[in-house]
Amino acid sequence: MSGGKNGANGSAKTPGAGKGGRDAIRAAVQGAAPVTKTAFEMPHGFEMRADGLWRLPPSEKDMPFRICGTLEVAAESRPENGDDWGLLLRWQDRDGTAHEWIMPRRLLAGEGVQVRERLAACGLFVSAAQGARLALVQFLATVRATARVRTVQRTGWYQPAGGSPIFVLPSGPLGATSGELVRLDMDPPPSIYGQRGTLDGWRGQVARLCVSNTRLAFGVSCGFAGPLLFLVGDEGGGINLRGESSKGKTTIIDAAASVMGPPSKTGPDAFVRPWRATSNALEQVAAAHNHALLPMDEMGQADPKELGETLYMLANGSGKERARAGGGNRRNTTWITLVLSSSEESAGSLASQAGKRIKAGQEVRLLDVPAVVPGGFGCFDTLHGEADGGAFAQLVRRGVVAQHGTAGPAFIAWLAAELARDADFANLVVAARMSAWAAAHVPKGADGQVQRAARRMALVAVAGELATEAGITGWPAGEVERAAGAVFRDWMLERGGIGSREDHNLFAALRRFIGMHGAARFAVVKDANPDAEGAQTEPPLPDGERTINRAGWRWQETNDKGERRWVHGILPEVFAAEIIGPLGLEEREARARLGRAGLIRGQPDKDGMRWTIKPRVIPGVGRPRLVVVEPAALEGARE
Repeated sequence: MSGGKNGANGSAKTPGAGKGGRDAIRAAVQGAAPVTKTAFEMPHGFEMRADGLWRLPPSEKDMPFRICGTLEVAAESRPENGDDWGLLLRWQDRDGTAHEWIMPRRLLAGEGVQVRERLAACGLFVSAAQGARLALVQFLATVRATARVRTVQRTGWYQPAGGSPIFVLPSGPLGATSGELVRLDMDPPPSIYGQRGTLDGWRGQVARLCVSNTRLAFGVSCGFAGPLLFLVGDEGGGINLRGESSKGKTTIIDAAASVMGPPSKTGPDAFVRPWRATSNALEQVAAAHNHALLPMDEMGQADPKELGETLYMLANGSGKERARAGGGNRRNTTWITLVLSSSEESAGSLASQAGKRIKAGQEVRLLDVPAVVPGGFGCFDTLHGEADGGAFAQLVRRGVVAQHGTAGPAFIAWLAAELARDADFANLVVAARMSAWAAAHVPKGADGQVQRAARRMALVAVAGELATEAGITGWPAGEVERAAGAVFRDWMLERGGIGSREDHNLFAALRRFIGMHGAARFAVVKDANPDAEGAQTEPPLPDGERTINRAGWRWQETNDKGERRWVHGILPEVFAAEIIGPLGLEEREARARLGRAGLIRGQPDKDGMRWTIKPRVIPGVGRPRLVVVEPAALEGARE
């Protein structure tokens, strides 16, 4: 009962009503709405009744009026870092659905419009009268609750003071909270952690089909690996399943997503996210998947111009620096997540379509794994009785749609219990087993990039084995260790060895250049004595024609087996512009890499970087300094 001319206090005079009439109305109103018990300190002049929050006027001349529906102030909130106090509010809408909101107190600095909008949008009655609007702000600004809730700004692991780590999800924390109430404070909270079915159902309809399927078991184990990243202190990164269309890549992505939430094509709340998004949008996506798997289907939908930077951003776990309106910088959005992606082409191939180049550091952040199993059925090793790969993929699809979102929380709860029992569990068990797996699978002499990739594979292997030991998967012991080993071997085989990606690309570029231009752009020196003053050049083209766009010279030498092999001397300017220029390498460093590998002649200078020599007299030129390529660099290629 409010509004009218006296809207400032919400009262309204009733014509012909005297003191007795007002008392009768007040008694009727109060009798119809008995006072309810509250768990917070009610400010003076307010009363919570069965039908809502009421304002009691200081004067008997005015009538009490209803401000809003029944509202519980459950606790006062404060964040893990910084100052942003608020109130944990709870209410039910007209359908009886429960709502919970951590309301920042800063929203009360003005007229509280955002507060009224939020409460009304979520089904709570909010009076539109001016007096009621002011009273609501006054109530929320002065109410006090004895309980406290700690708010965290992202999903994932949180370390309470004096307690063991807990994992915070929109539905609540997993693990022992040591009496402290902890809530996720993301507005709106991620809706991707949905559940359907039971853990037994997921084990029977999804996990069972992974047995003896290397890619499928590996992908599902990625779903368990996300929560381990933070515990072992590893950086984020990812794995890209690359292969032909309609071979089962999306099926693996969906199976992996089912560990924590709904698969793709189930609406906006699916746990699988699209690559087709701006970098700003992907920041929020990654934050919602913090300390969990981030499954992303079809990398070909990404903007190829931004792909390299996007890979860096997702792996490094930090968004862009942004300025505050009033000066200074806003706090960055941060995360740690494991990306599982699919594509028909590699990241490097996609970026090249926009004239961009993927650097080795970007490649190792998203490992390009062949999705198709050699000798298998597309991405599957075995079909578990189905007629073909398509029928098996549909079987998995039906399983993940019906059963999802139960295995991950069960595994995290098991991890939290292990951490509460043994604070060193992450180091003594998880990290130690990762190191043992890597030691067993990394070849001796492997480059640091290979070792870095092996650690990510080890993370997935150990995660899957731990989930089995926790009783989550029902897989035989060693299933995921074998699957991860097969994936790692196929990755190394397709990569072309255990050296660095920069070396691999450089060596390939050198071989490609000589293979393409050896006869046309290298003038032939015919004499056997490289220092002879009368050394002549033998024209490789018909009389009267010259070597066009010359890149250098070539001559033949006899090796210790009596074989005649071509040696190529490349002009340093050509080497820099046409061989290493497209690779983005520094010229002196590129020559040093080739020299250390024994592919070019010479010695380093005092800085260890030169690797050029003056091999012979060239008529009309003298003795130019050249990058001299050993015949071994061509891997036996002859004209």
